[in-house]
Amino acid sequence: MQNFFGQLRQKLSKPILFGLYGAVGCLGAATLLGEAFLALTKLPPTPRSPQAIVLLIDCSGSMNENNKLQEAKSAAKAFVQRQNLSQNSLAIVGFGSNVQVAAPLSGNKLMLEQAIAQLSDGGGTRMDIAIEAAARELKTNPLQRHILLFTDGQPGYTGANRRQEEANTLTAGKSAKAQGINLVAVATGDANTNFLTNLTGDRSLVFYANSGNFDRAFRQAEQAIYSNQLVESGPTGDYSLLYSVLRIGGWTALLAIGTSLALIAGQNHYLRRRLLTPSEGTMGTGGSLAAGVAAGAIGQLLFLPVASIPILALGGRVIGWTILGTFLGGGMSFFVPNLEIRRALQAGGIGGAAGAIGFLLVSATSGDLVGRLVGAAIVGFFIGLAIGLIEDLSRRAWLIVHWTATEQPCINLGTTPVIFGSSEDAHIYLRKDLGYPPVVAKIYLESGKIIMQFDEEMQTLKGMKVLRHELANGDRRKIGEVMIEVKTAMEKLP
Repeated sequence: MQNFFGQLRQKLSKPILFGLYGAVGCLGAATLLGEAFLALTKLPPTPRSPQAIVLLIDCSGSMNENNKLQEAKSAAKAFVQRQNLSQNSLAIVGFGSNVQVAAPLSGNKLMLEQAIAQLSDGGGTRMDIAIEAAARELKTNPLQRHILLFTDGQPGYTGANRRQEEANTLTAGKSAKAQGINLVAVATGDANTNFLTNLTGDRSLVFYANSGNFDRAFRQAEQAIYSNQLVESGPTGDYSLLYSVLRIGGWTALLAIGTSLALIAGQNHYLRRRLLTPSEGTMGTGGSLAAGVAAGAIGQLLFLPVASIPILALGGRVIGWTILGTFLGGGMSFFVPNLEIRRALQAGGIGGAAGAIGFLLVSATSGDLVGRLVGAAIVGFFIGLAIGLIEDLSRRAWLIVHWTATEQPCINLGTTPVIFGSSEDAHIYLRKDLGYPPVVAKIYLESGKIIMQFDEEMQTLKGMKVLRHELANGDRRKIGEVMIEVKTAMEKLP
């Protein structure tokens, strides 16, 4: 196994290596810890109590355009098929210029489907009298009561008539809610979602659907009483806001820890150092834990209010992953010599956003479990890849460490010294059993010059007369058992 990773180190560029390290770390954490955490914290679906639902379907003239009414009927029939009609009761009401109660509250599936098929009108949009009629159907029913309104327009026609009918509709809606009836709306076409928000009293109870997606909108409306999770596409338990945020924050933190520790160990492996020192493990775990909780919590908070709006829900997920990547990238600046924190933050953010898109694409076609695992690997890969690329692209001066003819890692030079020695903090490790002190030498940039500074202990051990040297592009020096070569991107550093 050691030979295998050694061959990878020799054959692959650092960005690709970092991508693989990040992918393995994030996928490992998701597989070994993340899924167990989600399983332990998942609440069972809240049992659905018996409900009485009126499907209130707009049959106005505009619904006959582009076959919208037929699509709405198909979606309504599919809605009926999904219901447990041994418990629930459904009624079918259509409206245009008039109201037609096609089927009163019933558990007869065939009768309800026939009632939907017979809906027609072709007139205006008298939403006010339609809501009043739907409320009358539910008035004396002891079950939990809902009106599921499907419309492509708004009340009335134009001018004063519209304003009056809008007012009448809002009054009808308030009256229904005062009776304990829940209003949920599915909007399409020219429907005014702001008006429907006022009507239902809650933006999360309004679902917009383009033609071809009516059935999906009906399903979203059906699930409106359940909360959704950032990494679960379907309803699970009845989570409180705090529980939901902490749950996703905890899952994200585990992935962040796996990714961070893998990247730190990868950086050390790249430089032939000890994979993980206690101080690096503590710092990496603590920092990524905080970053993961914060990123997951923020992402979930952004996601919950827009979970029913697909494009905005996608945005909330991408933002959450971008924040996670940004934090992890910034944290890597503490472990990769002379990786500027600004560039590290940018790299992590880009990697997180790219990984999020991969996560969403995979989960959309392969389900939540596969989506989470493959998505975790994608997120880790892109974060590592972006950090490695940014480090390469930002080089002004660097060292090439000639371990062998085929293994020659590079280390960026900057104001942070690159340390050679036998201490745990040394970037290039020299064996203590061969007599090398904790710090043999440091190489760094100072006022545009590359300085090699030997430790004073070397003066005693080696009898060195000059401890400080200035190096130029192409200079080679042997420090201990290692040959190093200095490279600059320009003749004179700024």
